[in-house]
Amino acid sequence: MQVFRIALRLIRNSWPLFAIYVLALSAMGMVMGESVGYVESDGGGFQEELPRAAVIDRDGSEVSQALEAFVRSESTYVELEDSTYALQDAAARDVASYVLVIPEGWGEDMLAAAREGADAPALETIVSYSGADGTLMDERVRGWAQELYALAAASDAPASDLISWLGDVQSSGVEVSRAEPEEAGVPTDYLVYVQFATYPLFGGIAAIVSQGLASLRDPDVRRRLGASSVSDGSFRCQTGMAIGFCGVLVWALNGALGFMVYRDALAGVSMGAVLLIQMALLALALVGTGFGFLLWQLGVSHEVAHAVANIASMVLTFLAGTWVSIDQMGPAIESIARLTPGYWCVQGIVRVYEAPRITLDVAADVAACAGVTALFAAAVVSVALALGRVRDREAA
Repeated sequence: MQVFRIALRLIRNSWPLFAIYVLALSAMGMVMGESVGYVESDGGGFQEELPRAAVIDRDGSEVSQALEAFVRSESTYVELEDSTYALQDAAARDVASYVLVIPEGWGEDMLAAAREGADAPALETIVSYSGADGTLMDERVRGWAQELYALAAASDAPASDLISWLGDVQSSGVEVSRAEPEEAGVPTDYLVYVQFATYPLFGGIAAIVSQGLASLRDPDVRRRLGASSVSDGSFRCQTGMAIGFCGVLVWALNGALGFMVYRDALAGVSMGAVLLIQMALLALALVGTGFGFLLWQLGVSHEVAHAVANIASMVLTFLAGTWVSIDQMGPAIESIARLTPGYWCVQGIVRVYEAPRITLDVAADVAACAGVTALFAAAVVSVALALGRVRDREAA
C-alpha cells in the first residue's frame, strides 16, 4: 500500500484546497440557508400586513362608494387630495402603495356594460414600484369589479341589491383546518445548504483530486515506483482507492458540517430523511470524484483545473435548480437539465423535502435519482480510464 500511503500524505498536505472548497463553500451555503430561513408556527394565528391605499372617487355613485368602502376594508387607508400635484407627490414619495381613481360615470357605465355584454369601463390606478403589495391590492380591486360585472350581467336588480349580494359572496369563506404532519419536515435552511453543497461536492472534489494528487502522475515519481515492487496494476488500484477516499472525505466533511450547524433544526427530523439526502449527495460526490479523476488523467495545469472545475460547477448547480428553481425555467432549459447529474441529485433531495413522511415509495424515488446520478459517475470514470490507456500506449 505504498502508493496509497503517499496519496494520503498528499491529501493531508492539500489542506488549503480543503479550506477553500469545503469549509469556505460550505459556509457560503450556510449563509444562503440562513438568508432564506424557515418559519415555525406556534399556532398563534396570522397577522396580515395591509397595503397603504387611497381612493379618488370622481363618480360619487352608489357603486363607486361601495368600491371605496371595499378598498378601505382591505388596506391601511390614506387620505389623498384630488389634485395632480397630490397624485404626483404620492407616487414620488411612496405615500400610498396603491391609488385608485374612479372616473366620473364609472358606476353607471359598469352596470350598463354588464347588461349589454360590452367591455367594462377602465379604472385608473397608480401602483407603487417599491413592493408587491400595491399590485396585490390592484388584483383584489379588479376581482371586486369582475364579480360585480358578473352579478349585473345575470340580474336586472338595482345597484344596492347587487352590492349587497357581492358583500355576501365575499364574506362567505371556506372552513380551514390545520393538519399536523406525521413527521417533522426537513427545514428549509438545511435544504438550501444541501442544495448548495452540489458546488463543493462536484467542483471542489474535482479540484482537490486533480491538483492534490497531481504528484502521483509526475514521470519521475512513476519511474521510481516502477523501479520498486509496485506493479502498474497495483499502482492504478491504489491510486483509484486514494481518489475515491478523497471524494468520500469531502462528502463526509460537508455532511458533518451540516449536522453540526443544523443539529437543533434536525432534532425532530426523521433520520431516514437525512440519510436519503446524504445518499443523493454521495452519488453526486462520486460524479465529482470521477470528473477530478478525468482532469488528473489529462494532466491539466493548476490554473486550468481550477477554472474548469469552477465553471463546470456553476453550470451544473444552475441547471440543478440550486440558484433558481427549475420549475421557473422554460421547458427547453429543463430538458437540458435532465442531461446533468446535478438535476437528478437535487430532484432526490426535493423529493425528501416535499414528502410528508418517509415511506418505501419515497426511498425508492430517491434511490432511483441517486442511481441515475451514479450512472453519470460511471460514464465519466470510463472516459477517464480510456484516456489513461491511450496515454499509456503513447508513452510506451
